[in-house]
Amino acid sequence: MGKVLAISGSSRDKTTNYMLRKVLEAFNDEYQKEIIFLKDKNIQPCRNCKSCHKTFKCAIADDMTEIYEKLIEADVILLGSPTYFDNVSGIMKNFMDRCLPFYFSGELAGRKAGLVSVGGFKELVESDKKGNCLWCKETGGCEKTVERCLNSMEYFCNLLGMKVVGKMAAIHGSPELKDRELLNLGKKLLDTSHD
Repeated sequence: MGKVLAISGSSRDKTTNYMLRKVLEAFNDEYQKEIIFLKDKNIQPCRNCKSCHKTFKCAIADDMTEIYEKLIEADVILLGSPTYFDNVSGIMKNFMDRCLPFYFSGELAGRKAGLVSVGGFKELVESDKKGNCLWCKETGGCEKTVERCLNSMEYFCNLLGMKVVGKMAAIHGSPELKDRELLNLGKKLLDTSHD
């Protein structure tokens, strides 16, 4: 049985988690599916002790110990984060920092990965008379900021040797408008998980 592991870097159960769940719907019963909600985990920040440089193991004993094992067992890894200041959320960044042992061990090399992100302060958006976001219209800002978040996760995956199969963004908290694309991302991950 294949394993798909989704990592949620959201502190709420809203858009990011909706997107992760929708991508997971594409995987059939031959796959064990799990979402880890980082907000519910005790994950200390990296201490830069450099222990993992030689041992390929983290010296910190917290909830990352269990997550490390699940990452190693996964065939497909799905990362999701809301966009904070053109980047991933703090809890996602903390998770990424704690994955440094995999940079040295290479244990995640070859894993297939999918990325999802949401951004654009829906409740703070100034709109024109037709309801279009003025910031997006004038600067393309909302799309650019979410793209930077996705790029951060993609760079992380590349450093660990994972192959990013696809990525998807939702702007202004409307992921249901992307249902088809999210399911297609899941199908693409499913199709390539056998490679």
